Amino acid sequence: MMLPSRRPFLADEELGKKDDDHRPRSGRASQWRPKQWKPPRPRRFLLVIAALYFFYLFFKNMPTDLRPAPERFNPALTPARQAVMQLLQEHQQQERQQQQLQPPPPISPTGPPERDENDPGSKNEFYYDGRISFFALARSLHQFQRQPSRYERAQSRAVVFAGASLNSVSDLLPLACQMASRRVNEVHFVLMGRDDVSIEGIQRVNGIDDAECPVNWHDARPDYAPWSTDARMERAVAASLSYIRSYLLPQVILTQGESWEDPYFWRGIQSKISDIGVPHVALPSAARDLMWMSTLDSSALRVWNDVEVEILIHASPESSGSLIRLIRTLQNADYLGGTPSLTIELPPRVDSELLHFLQSIKWHPHASGKVTLRRRIQPHDMDSVEASLKTVEAFYPRDPTVSHVLVLSPQTELAPSFYHYLVYTLLKYKHSTRAKQLSTKLLGISLELPSSRVTDSEPFEPPEVDSDIISGSNNDETLPLFLWQAPNSNAALYFGDKWAEFHDFLSNRLTIQGFTAQAEPQEKLISKKYPAVMEYLLEFIRGRGYYMLYPTFPAKGTFTLATVHNELYHVPEEFAQDSSSDPLASLPEEIDDPTKPLTPEPLEGLGSVEKPLSLASTVMPLLERFSLNLPRIDYLPLLSYSGQRVSGQAYSQGLEAYRDLFRARYGGCSEGSSSTETAVGGLFCLDG
Repeated sequence: MMLPSRRPFLADEELGKKDDDHRPRSGRASQWRPKQWKPPRPRRFLLVIAALYFFYLFFKNMPTDLRPAPERFNPALTPARQAVMQLLQEHQQQERQQQQLQPPPPISPTGPPERDENDPGSKNEFYYDGRISFFALARSLHQFQRQPSRYERAQSRAVVFAGASLNSVSDLLPLACQMASRRVNEVHFVLMGRDDVSIEGIQRVNGIDDAECPVNWHDARPDYAPWSTDARMERAVAASLSYIRSYLLPQVILTQGESWEDPYFWRGIQSKISDIGVPHVALPSAARDLMWMSTLDSSALRVWNDVEVEILIHASPESSGSLIRLIRTLQNADYLGGTPSLTIELPPRVDSELLHFLQSIKWHPHASGKVTLRRRIQPHDMDSVEASLKTVEAFYPRDPTVSHVLVLSPQTELAPSFYHYLVYTLLKYKHSTRAKQLSTKLLGISLELPSSRVTDSEPFEPPEVDSDIISGSNNDETLPLFLWQAPNSNAALYFGDKWAEFHDFLSNRLTIQGFTAQAEPQEKLISKKYPAVMEYLLEFIRGRGYYMLYPTFPAKGTFTLATVHNELYHVPEEFAQDSSSDPLASLPEEIDDPTKPLTPEPLEGLGSVEKPLSLASTVMPLLERFSLNLPRIDYLPLLSYSGQRVSGQAYSQGLEAYRDLFRARYGGCSEGSSSTETAVGGLFCLDG
């Protein structure tokens, strides 16, 4: 084997390099020589020695009596810091000890309790009657525990739904969920039944979750509920209500009616509800027909059982057909589990057919309302003052805050759902928290949309509602309504406090009129087609700045709550002489040409445009076409008594101008005299 050549690399001849450039040099020149050591420079050596000396001095003279850093920063706080650290260490140690000694949380028993063979009742399906324990209720109630305050009472917006039967729970859930989603109330749902179904299972079966239905759930079912006797379950319902009252401070408790629920649940509610002082509202029908309740706040729901409505009807002389028709529509109406009282004012001359009908009238015998008949004795016809006094004196509220009067004309016919609409608007615009601030000038609620103005009988067109201003939370169109400074005698609810105020107004008005030697004649603005009391009501409205709530939706032809018929109309008794002063006016036309047909003049009546009534027993078909929520009253258009739309500034200016005019003309006030500040706002000067 040949060893590789030691010859150096030969460059390519084409590169022009010579071989001489690659020849090895002499051997001595190519040998390796070790690097020679050089001593450090004197300056660096001195710096190292100085640094070592300084380190030596630092460690030798280091202080050993320094206190801890917190003490050096603020010596005055040292004892406090040490005490806090000691307490913190002790607290942590106690927590560790408690965690070690604390038993695990109790678990609700799952199996059936033992049967007592000596007890004959143990053979029944529901046999357990032991001590009651709520294993799940404390965990949910603890989240809403409110600390008591010495300075103010805890405010609560809590509305509690309670149910035992799964059927009633499923019925109540849509109403509770919709109310909770509106965030107006703090909504709770309490389970008090026997069924061993978890809250998650109930949600899953009803197709809801916490996001879509933000209800606060509470499980108030006792231990061994599936095997408990009715007496034990009744005691459990009553006991759980005490905890609910103490921790949630509910404004109202909502349940289904007695026919929907288990008997023990209903007995437990009835036995305890008066003790805890919380109103109990039992729904009179399925919750789907009362979904408008979800828009009411807790203040409005709280007075649900307290609202009283008295229906007042003034019968026409020698006429029965229209009044009988009206009473039959009232009998067919749905009154949400109750029945208002009915008062009928009869004239001296009454049709015999009407008396026979009233004798056999069936006015919901099991309801709280009653029928009262009043027949006038005086034989002569009444004048305007007597007729007005008779109307106003026919009703006085027992409790002005919750007692109201519904004035109806015999020519009126009502839809079966009219009472639902009245209660809804009444609670919303009279008894809700916001209404107590914004609705102080609201006199009442009209069921009728008039076809003509009450002043000159000219056709009336309701104002257009600005949907951009009063649109709902989801930009849905709200129920079209408007405000009008005009009274209504065909179908209108007047609030009790305003009716009592009208009593004082009319008393002072007639007192001044009797004392004044040369009394100013009353300005007649209301047509004589309407009762004389309407004129005094208009004065009252203009002098106090009040207005009525009127519906606009009948003009759309979708839903009508009240219609007024013309065929059986009679002029009010106080104006009957005026209408019959010209006997020739009522004679038929003369026959000049026997070949021409006779064309009688149409009956004028009230000039109302009759509209077909809704046949639904609930107002939900109407509300489902719009937003369930009613618009704010300060967003509604306002009309003057003549039907002209007015702004807020024009309303205030007109109010002040009419007050000055009324005080000088009817109030007995002279220039510089002081008025008596009474319930009617100082419109009269009774002391000088």
